[in-house]
Amino acid sequence: MELSATEKALASLLAGGAALIATASAATFETNKISFQDITGTVEIKTTNGDEVDIEIQQGAKFTNIEVVEEDGVVRVTGVRWVDDEDRNCCDNRISRTVEPRKGREVTTGEPVNEAFFADYPTIVVSMPVEGDVDFIDARMKLTMERLDGRLGLDACYVYGETADVEEAAVGIIHGSRLVMGDVASGLEIDISGDADFLAGDVAIADVDIAGPGDVILGDIDGMLDVSIAGSGIVRATRVDGPMTVRIAGSGGAAVKSGRADRLKATIDGSGGVYFGGLVAQPELRLYGSSEVRMRSVSGRVVHHGGGDVYVGDEVFSKDDD
Repeated sequence: MELSATEKALASLLAGGAALIATASAATFETNKISFQDITGTVEIKTTNGDEVDIEIQQGAKFTNIEVVEEDGVVRVTGVRWVDDEDRNCCDNRISRTVEPRKGREVTTGEPVNEAFFADYPTIVVSMPVEGDVDFIDARMKLTMERLDGRLGLDACYVYGETADVEEAAVGIIHGSRLVMGDVASGLEIDISGDADFLAGDVAIADVDIAGPGDVILGDIDGMLDVSIAGSGIVRATRVDGPMTVRIAGSGGAAVKSGRADRLKATIDGSGGVYFGGLVAQPELRLYGSSEVRMRSVSGRVVHHGGGDVYVGDEVFSKDDD
């Protein structure tokens, strides 16, 4: 007797790996690692103290084939690669170092997410161990994720949403994205291409790259802050206690409200600027064009190469003062 399509799908699930093709499908795996690739839709991740990954897939208005398999202890969830044009997909727009500063930029307002668009695509609900790892590759999604005591890797075409606290994170987002993240216990790496917004809480160390007019807002940083901006991007932090390095090509800016930068190295080519509202130890500045650096107070020798304007407190620093 020949099995029906539903019976075949169930048999495949029981075999330990499957293509989930029903309107609503579910599977369970004994692991704590999950990876998403080429996913378009809504992803909701809930974390537990258990040791299994449970996945439920609810199809949207349009049917989308999604395959779920376990390989080498990693659950791999694979969809269909998103294509904007016949010969180009949205993930071809990853970060580049081309300088395209935008004059008269405005802060992004409102919600850019298209709810009707995402209603057409699946909703993937995941329950997984809190001490696990999550990776996204080439995703176009709405995301919500609970606290993760592991690593979040996100190399996304487009993401709109929020996550709770994570242990560490490497995040890449492109034009139109808006992502809010909780505290990052160890290292945060963030790459932004285009006009996208990223906000996180307190971070141990942060490495930020922006190409274009993106915005990054961080809380307290108890270690290194490294910033590279090509364009008119903005990086803001509440406090930095540690070494700070800033490279700007264009009209971008980096601003820190308080703390101690030990030490500050800034290289600016264009009309960009750096503001540090705390104590800076031994600043080393290379400024070209109409760039500007403002520091509340300084200890040690100020090294200033090139032009630009440098302020210590309310006073203009002159090279003759060095």
